[in-house]
Amino acid sequence: MKVSYSWLKEFLPLDLPAQDLAARLPELGFEVASVETRGPGFSGVVVGHVLAKEKHPNADRLSLCVVEVGSEKYSVVCGAPNVAAGQKVPLARVGAVLPGGFKIERSKIRGVESQGMICSRKELGLGEDADGIWVLDPAAETGGDVAASLGETGHVLELEITPNRPDCLSHLGLARELSAYFRMPLRPRPAAQIPAGSLSCLDVRVEAPGACPRYVGRSFEGLSIGASPGWLAAKLEAVGLRPINALVDITNYLLMDTGQPMHAFDADKLAGSIVVRFAKPGERIVALDEKEYALTERCLVIADQKGPVAIAGVMGGLHTGVTEKTKRAFLESAYFDPPAVRRASQALRLKSDSSHRFERGADPEAAWTASLRATELILKLCGRTAKSSEPLDRRAPAAAPAPIAVTSRRINDILGSAFDSGAVESALQSISAGFKKEGETLRFTAPSYRHDLATVWDLAEEVARLAGYDRIPYRVPAAVLRPSRSLPSQTIAGRARERLTALGFCEACNYDFISDRTAARARLRTPLLRVKNPLSEEYANLRPTLLVGLLGNARLNLNNGAESVRLFELGKSYVPAGAGATETAQVAGLLLGPMARHWTSPRGRRLGFYDAKGVVEELLAGIPGWEWAPFSGSPAAADPLFHPRASLRLRHAKGPLGSVGLLHPAAARAWDLEREEAALFELDCDLLAQLEGTRTRFVAFSVFPGSSRDLSFLVAASIRYSDVLAAVGAAGCAELRRTELVDKFTGQGVPTGRQSLTLRLHFGRADRTLKDAEVAAATERILAELKSRHGAALRS
Repeated sequence: MKVSYSWLKEFLPLDLPAQDLAARLPELGFEVASVETRGPGFSGVVVGHVLAKEKHPNADRLSLCVVEVGSEKYSVVCGAPNVAAGQKVPLARVGAVLPGGFKIERSKIRGVESQGMICSRKELGLGEDADGIWVLDPAAETGGDVAASLGETGHVLELEITPNRPDCLSHLGLARELSAYFRMPLRPRPAAQIPAGSLSCLDVRVEAPGACPRYVGRSFEGLSIGASPGWLAAKLEAVGLRPINALVDITNYLLMDTGQPMHAFDADKLAGSIVVRFAKPGERIVALDEKEYALTERCLVIADQKGPVAIAGVMGGLHTGVTEKTKRAFLESAYFDPPAVRRASQALRLKSDSSHRFERGADPEAAWTASLRATELILKLCGRTAKSSEPLDRRAPAAAPAPIAVTSRRINDILGSAFDSGAVESALQSISAGFKKEGETLRFTAPSYRHDLATVWDLAEEVARLAGYDRIPYRVPAAVLRPSRSLPSQTIAGRARERLTALGFCEACNYDFISDRTAARARLRTPLLRVKNPLSEEYANLRPTLLVGLLGNARLNLNNGAESVRLFELGKSYVPAGAGATETAQVAGLLLGPMARHWTSPRGRRLGFYDAKGVVEELLAGIPGWEWAPFSGSPAAADPLFHPRASLRLRHAKGPLGSVGLLHPAAARAWDLEREEAALFELDCDLLAQLEGTRTRFVAFSVFPGSSRDLSFLVAASIRYSDVLAAVGAAGCAELRRTELVDKFTGQGVPTGRQSLTLRLHFGRADRTLKDAEVAAATERILAELKSRHGAALRS
């Protein structure tokens, strides 16, 4: 935001140089981007009165003017089409210096001597002119110095105002800050002098009071709208705004002066009364930027009986905007709810100076005071016949702000400072709308324009800013550091990350959202949790599994030339559960392609199901009570990402632990991963965290030698190894320490439909050495259980 130093001094008796002020502003939290020295750039230019205009005798497009300055008259050749007798104009007499060092000299133009030059705003370095010379205010004093009449000379500071301080997006707002900082009295504007209204005001109906808590309106008639006087145009140009016409310039001037956005409508172009409402489906508007916008139901609008005439708090409509031809006007000064303005601005991708302020939070009280000042200026600058109505004020009931109770000691505890109570009270009192001291307690009421003051910590920050950050001592904080205990789920996740990284996996980090297209590609049967306000269609649902993200990662890596992919992700999955949802921490992994190449195997062994199964067993090492189980039910009911005949589930008495297996062929086609066999796994970290506390306790190794026996037998080919282990465990041999499968064979010598398995049984006791008879008896019990359950036949 640009701030005119001379404008700022209208509110404060500042006597320090502008550069010094710029150096102090960062202490208040305002970054100064630049300091510009602004001056007229010309000298010797005076106010002249055009007495007569005649056609140049030797040129069709030139005029010969007689210009009066005091008692002297000058003959001036002028080429501007808008010069006319009776005008007050800027006259550069002989000897005057214009911007760029151009000095005016007596000269002949097409045979006629010119004793000066009638100037345009562009020639004086004050802006662009579309119609020729600069026509001054008729009340300007003839012979007066044009440069002195501008007033807005000196320095212009460009500040970076943070989003939490919308109250400082005006000269008054910044002056309030400086008044509190320098303990300097603020000079308020004189009360507006407005005659009693003689017109009836246009009716206003607010149908969305939550989005428009206050709406102040006033009607005008008998307007004569022309160019703004020099002082007003100069103020606007000093802060980077282009003068348009007197009525529009008044609203822009008060925007920069008070921070209150206002808008003026041409009342003759309004159809009936005003309604503040949300847009209806299909409504459109052509805004002042001459672009058409399709409004959504999230857009708050100002409408008449025909439709929207303005986007509330953002921009007015082109059709109802005021021009020099406007005779009747309606002035709007309102307070719009920040989210309502922000939603419309974002939906339409339309920003303005008004939306910039309303989005951050304007002052509800300024809607009234700014309207009074605007009325005074309109009646003064927009024609002698101008009349106004009494103001209309539509205001929703609002609760009074609750005071914040605080003590000086609490402020010092927060800041680590040692401010005395007087300094704390002085700082808070300088920015409060209500301040009361009750013993040690200070009761602070925030002003209506300070939406950022809501807690004790906010007040502590204000004390630090206003009392001075440099008065807070530098101390190295001392604290007793105690190592925090990790949550079980964090421990599981950390251990999984370490183990998978050690196994050569890379961690992937995907968004928790998936699109409808991705869900369809995965053929997910689980109902999805829809996001109410997704950023885009790609983030329309919460993911029910981490695997869909890893499949996309794998495809991207293969497309970019990777030969082998080993990825894992730690995150959360989301599935509906009744009226709510279940959020589960998971670890998922994917591996495909060859293992690292070696000279003994140039192509490398391909990663597959058993590699994924081994990874899962590594992750579950030390977790008791789980077992492998095949996918149950029909293939159609199985997990759509896992191959129904090449996958296993992990189950526990407390619930399903996860799955491991090959990627379903249909999913491989959907993700273009058919050229490599991909293996997947996913585990429930929340359940693993519960099982973490049930780890088996360490038992000392036996010092006595153990015994082992190999048991070879035939069983049906359909019997799974897990079924065999279950039968061995059911035999109830306390001496059995470990069982391992050392051989599996089908083929010659083995009957069709049968398989040969060889188990190595390890026996032992902690208190003594087992006898051969004891080992033989235990082996017989195991064989008997295998015969009973699975029809096992001992091989000879």
